[in-house]
Amino acid sequence: MIRRLLKIKPSFLISIGAVLFVFSCTKGHNTPNHEKYIAHLKLDSTLIKISEVATNIDVPWDIEPGFDNNLWFTELKGTVNLLDLNTGEKKTVLQLPDVFYKKSHGLLGLTAHPNFKENPFVYLHYTFKIAKEGQQEETKSRIIRYTFENDTLVSPKILMDSIVGKTYHNGSRLVISPDLKLYFSMGDAGNTELAQNTNHLNGKIIRLNLDGSIPEDNPIKNNPAWSWGHRNPQGLVFTNNGVLYSSEHGPNNDDEINLISKGHNYGWPNIHGYIDLDNEKTYAQDSIITEPLIAWTPTLGTAGLAYFDHKSIPEWKNALLSVNLKGRSLRVLKLSEDGNNITNEKIYFQKRFGRIRDIFVDKNGDIYLSTSNRDWHPRYQPWMYDALPEGGDRIIKLSVDKKAKSEEMFIIHQDSAAMKLFSEDWEFDVNDETVGDGERLYMEHCASCHRPNGEGVEGLNPPLANVDWVTGDKGILIRTVLFGLSQPIEINGKIYEQEMPGFSNLTDIELANILTYIRNNFGNQANPIIPGEVFEERKQ
Repeated sequence: MIRRLLKIKPSFLISIGAVLFVFSCTKGHNTPNHEKYIAHLKLDSTLIKISEVATNIDVPWDIEPGFDNNLWFTELKGTVNLLDLNTGEKKTVLQLPDVFYKKSHGLLGLTAHPNFKENPFVYLHYTFKIAKEGQQEETKSRIIRYTFENDTLVSPKILMDSIVGKTYHNGSRLVISPDLKLYFSMGDAGNTELAQNTNHLNGKIIRLNLDGSIPEDNPIKNNPAWSWGHRNPQGLVFTNNGVLYSSEHGPNNDDEINLISKGHNYGWPNIHGYIDLDNEKTYAQDSIITEPLIAWTPTLGTAGLAYFDHKSIPEWKNALLSVNLKGRSLRVLKLSEDGNNITNEKIYFQKRFGRIRDIFVDKNGDIYLSTSNRDWHPRYQPWMYDALPEGGDRIIKLSVDKKAKSEEMFIIHQDSAAMKLFSEDWEFDVNDETVGDGERLYMEHCASCHRPNGEGVEGLNPPLANVDWVTGDKGILIRTVLFGLSQPIEINGKIYEQEMPGFSNLTDIELANILTYIRNNFGNQANPIIPGEVFEERKQ
């Protein structure tokens, strides 16, 4: 396999054609009143209607089939919602009281008991924060079960608590197997070595009984780990006959689809994708590593995963449906008869709907997708997206249409080739325009207290010159300027007691420029702060 990283950085332009497509919804085509027709997808022998069933959603993370023609969906900010597919009505049934929502923190995975009428249980995974001295944050997460009563979720029961987290790679998907076991994917939480340590939950696929206890037939006695060596699994699905697959984010290379087996090691951090490099071959001599079914470089941002085996779309029968974020597409991955290989890949919807986070197939063979265009990623890396729809996120339905009139249809087809994907290059340049604006704003808002040279005032206002907290944790620095300080602060062994006001009245761009200027002057040298980072801290 050839590993390659593209270094092209296009300007952040919106494709007019894509925007017109996304917002050209009209009524008709046997579409219920609350749905909006978008287009038809033409396959070899099947015509699929594409319609919008919900809009103005705030970063949905997980969508799942519900009961009585409802659909469950989570929002990263901590809400669990029901969407009535008959009427289009959205109802919030839970707002988590202690969710930590910032960047890739928040309410993540959801799954409901398959026998929901007899066992009205909903299982969730979400992050919470433990505050520490000096505005430090320690991220943890938990798996929790709720009971659905009178249109709300009540009686929370924690099944697994205080899982180690970080600002990234917190997981997660939840899925219940045909034999009623709870499977949970957990990323490495930014500590790559934990993925190979079976005494830690991170970098694993976890298997539990539905009451949170550990099954007796797990590969390691009294251990919840089912498989290990995972970086950041983002999709998890069972086939009809109980085979488990996952999708997994690579670093800058080798996004993966894996067939998950009991007690298998998937190689991270020592193996990326296939065992095809000399150091990987050397490592694999002493370890039994399971290779992926398919791997992509550059990465697609693999996300939700579904299994399609319905007669309604014969072209997609016995296939994995993989949606992706950076790749902004649906990939249909045809499986071999035994399910051990991917024999064919077809690509749909590139740049049509933007980033696609999750997918599921209902019992009728209808397919539902959810977008993720309002999350943190486009604000951090805008050069990667030359076509993102405006407005809120939405849920999109794909259903077979045998009654459409050809003269009324807007037809789209399979994409002929994969689009170019750009590098996730996080090395931002400090340019003259940013520094100049930052200096002007610093003199206007900061210099009276911290002095034009950044040396501060003895006992009152702390210095900014050659100070670790200025060049260190960005989150602490941003929060300090946004929200101020009302207690004494110790810098280099000296106490400074002057209260500092918050500057939340300044825009994200203004604050980013001020802090970039501070971090690259007065003897400091550090990478810049971008507006997206300020936005994430502000929304707390």
